[in-house]
Amino acid sequence: MDDKQKTFDYIKHGFTADDVWIRLTPKVKKSITHVIELYDKPNDPKQKFVTISETYRWGQAYMDGSNLDWPNLLMPNQAETYCDPQDGDGNEFDDLVGVWFDYDGAWTDEEQKDFEDKWYNGDPDDDDGRSGMGWLMDYQETWNVEDENVIINGEVDDIKYDIVSKTEYNKVFIEDYKPKKEDDNGSNQKII
Repeated sequence: MDDKQKTFDYIKHGFTADDVWIRLTPKVKKSITHVIELYDKPNDPKQKFVTISETYRWGQAYMDGSNLDWPNLLMPNQAETYCDPQDGDGNEFDDLVGVWFDYDGAWTDEEQKDFEDKWYNGDPDDDDGRSGMGWLMDYQETWNVEDENVIINGEVDDIKYDIVSKTEYNKVFIEDYKPKKEDDNGSNQKII
């Protein structure tokens, strides 16, 4: 984006894409999923992988403001929108409704059962009793994160898009923004 485009966006909206996060809130229950892909560090004797998908009744995620610019408008791809968990002010999830494990590699049934038990209940040797993401990030030393996403299922009308400030917490520039393929946010317009 050039300086003229940034100036146009600021005049039109009061912000540029660099100033904002896009907060996505699904309007439909059970349509936000936190997906994390792991691999074992020791990989001895063979490499193991596991993908954990946790679906929640409610939640929200964030995207970078550059997705407002043509042609990267906020259009779900086959009814799925992927968000980076590192973006925004922190994802929020409420009311876990299901967890799925997808194993790849040389897993035995006993190893799968042990992994799921530690995910749900934590490690018995952990005095703090961490489970799930707490166990994964703060306690164990076997698993490494390969990839992590938040997936929101639904089309544009199934998601509420709020354009919020990166620097002023809870400042909303546009509430319930309606992305359209025809809306190019001024990228085809010239400033004279």
